[in-house]
Amino acid sequence: MMEEQILNVTAVNNYISSVFRAEELLHNISVAGEISNMRIAKGHAYFILKDEKSQLNCSCFNCSKTYTPKDGESVIIKGSVDYYSAGGRLSFNADAIKPLGQGMLAFKLAKLKEKLTGEGLFDIRFKKPIPPYPTDVCVITAYNGAVIKDIKRTIRRKNDLINIYIKDVKVQGKDAHLEIIDALDSVDKMNYDVIIIARGGGSAEDLMTFNEESLVRAIFRCNTPIISAVGHESDVTLCDEVADYRAATPTAAAEKVAYSVDDLKAYINQCGRQMKSSIDSQVQLKQRDLKARTDFIKSQTKLLFVQNARKIKDYAQSLKVAIDNKLHTAGANYDKISARLTADNPLAVMQRGYWYVSKGGAIVSSAKGLNVNDEVSLKTHDGEIKAKITEV
Repeated sequence: MMEEQILNVTAVNNYISSVFRAEELLHNISVAGEISNMRIAKGHAYFILKDEKSQLNCSCFNCSKTYTPKDGESVIIKGSVDYYSAGGRLSFNADAIKPLGQGMLAFKLAKLKEKLTGEGLFDIRFKKPIPPYPTDVCVITAYNGAVIKDIKRTIRRKNDLINIYIKDVKVQGKDAHLEIIDALDSVDKMNYDVIIIARGGGSAEDLMTFNEESLVRAIFRCNTPIISAVGHESDVTLCDEVADYRAATPTAAAEKVAYSVDDLKAYINQCGRQMKSSIDSQVQLKQRDLKARTDFIKSQTKLLFVQNARKIKDYAQSLKVAIDNKLHTAGANYDKISARLTADNPLAVMQRGYWYVSKGGAIVSSAKGLNVNDEVSLKTHDGEIKAKITEV
């Protein structure tokens, strides 16, 4: 007959502990349930996680590093099953704790963000610049909420020129995102300089409206620059991700669009001075350039004048010589012609005793042309006589 093996308590507990450590299905698992008997000692949390039929002893070391739930709260804990051999107790050691609702919402939200990121909806290359000096600003929010009052007050503190338009919508609850989408589609066609989507802070569930996929896509397709001002600084929604500018709070959104009129006037004056200085500099440069060109033209003109004056002088000298030659030749010819004319002058011939005889106005060149008793006229160099022919 075989002798019965007897084990001590430590051996049994160590064996049980080794079984739990070897079982991979009991490590890095998530368990949902309701918190009960929560207590914290020396920075560690000890509680019971239960459902309708069972309960599980749990512990969370250094619980300040994760979410700390309250009794009665539904949570999801992630960790491993452990068997404490020294005490003979089964326990679930939690590494992380999340509220059940937030955990599911966060999971769905992460998947949606991953999808939209893959499509490029959050890419910076699609972000439109916010106008630095807007004139017409449309705010999509609840008309009677504190948010719009704060936005108006912040803008008016710096600027009384901006026109503020309000599109009243629900910012929480069922189908609130549909109202916001309709408002966006409407005001995007109205040529506003910028659109602000705003609401105050709230729980994660309250802000889920601004994580709706259809609203994110509506913001992405807008032609007008969009500022998202949803919740507090720590609240980040998908609307913030897709908007052209994310303001940490509605007040920050108002500060973004509310430029100072005095600063704008100072900027315009500065630009005017810079423009005047630039124009003056350009004028001075042009004047120096014009003077240089004028001096160049004068020097070239003077040079050409000197060169041409020398040519003109040479031409004049040549012309004078030619004229003198012509005059000398003409004078000699004149003297010859004058001497000839003097020699052939009838008066000069008459001075030598010759007479000019005419009858009836016709010259008498032969005695045969005369008859007795003809009356003739005789001219000489100093007078004229009448005579009658007595004999031929």
